[in-house]
Amino acid sequence: MDVKSGTKTWRDPQVQEPDLKSQGTARNLTQDEKQALGTENIGEALNKISDPNYVDPSKKVRGVGSNAMDKDAFFKLMIAQLKHQDPSNPLKNHEMAAQLAQFSGLEQMTNINTTLQEMKQANKPVEQFQALNLIGKEISGDSAKITRSDLDKAHEVKFNLPQDTKDTEVTIFNAKREVVRKLKFSQLKAGENKFDWNGEDEKGNKAKAGEYKVEISATGAAGQKLAVKTDFTGLVTGMSFSPEGPVLQVGKQNVRLKDIRQFSDPSLKNNDQNSTDVTNLDLNKGNASKQTNIKQETKTPEQLKAMESSADDMWGSLSASPELYKQHQSEDGQVVADAPPQQAAKEL
Repeated sequence: MDVKSGTKTWRDPQVQEPDLKSQGTARNLTQDEKQALGTENIGEALNKISDPNYVDPSKKVRGVGSNAMDKDAFFKLMIAQLKHQDPSNPLKNHEMAAQLAQFSGLEQMTNINTTLQEMKQANKPVEQFQALNLIGKEISGDSAKITRSDLDKAHEVKFNLPQDTKDTEVTIFNAKREVVRKLKFSQLKAGENKFDWNGEDEKGNKAKAGEYKVEISATGAAGQKLAVKTDFTGLVTGMSFSPEGPVLQVGKQNVRLKDIRQFSDPSLKNNDQNSTDVTNLDLNKGNASKQTNIKQETKTPEQLKAMESSADDMWGSLSASPELYKQHQSEDGQVVADAPPQQAAKEL
């Protein structure tokens, strides 16, 4: 039996083949033909049949990646490394174990950080409620700093003038240094003054919650600029909470803990250290110059000479004075005179 083998791989010039170029151009399928064949893409149909986990691309939800390099990101990098490693030089066992140990350590550190954050959030209410102990205490702060919340209706601002003023201008700024409100006063008296800000801007709109700054400019009767102090002291009457922490209420003023300059307890001011105050008994109380200027004592020429002379000179001057000699009776009844002090000293 003869078996015909081989494949013809050359073109027979005697056989006439159809010219593809001479045929008409390709035409599009009609609607009926599309319905008969189906409108689904052949590639998608094959993927759907071959892949049991196939998901329609149009129904996939595209997520936004995270900028944080957490443990999941490192595991993804490791998987990508294993997928694209060199088959002729794959990842060694000890290298893979070292990477897994690093990932394990990273996971533990991440868990510790998460636990610390949870503990901090859990202790935050306790720290805020500890500020309740400040109610009834006396504090000192700056009245020019205003902390406004949505519940505040008015804010009290205190300031102290060194003398009577002709004109006083108050400007309230927000945190962005934008002018919120301007107030003008005239003929204010020296000493402590105050005014209430209703929390509205120049257009009558309520100002937003936040931090505000008050600046006061005052001129005297002669047109000179005056230094205005905005320090205040008062008792804490209440407390409110804010994202930055507790805010203490002193009358109509709100003061943050970091803006408080001094704490004190009024009940402890009269302590048991009783002492007599002699301030009012000062004889020079009405004359300040006598309290500070001490008059130097004037010395005579003899005193100055005695201070400059030596001890021998002093004994010599004393021995020359006859009134220094004293007479007394001896044991035999004779009157004798004492020796001069200098000679008596030498005899001793």
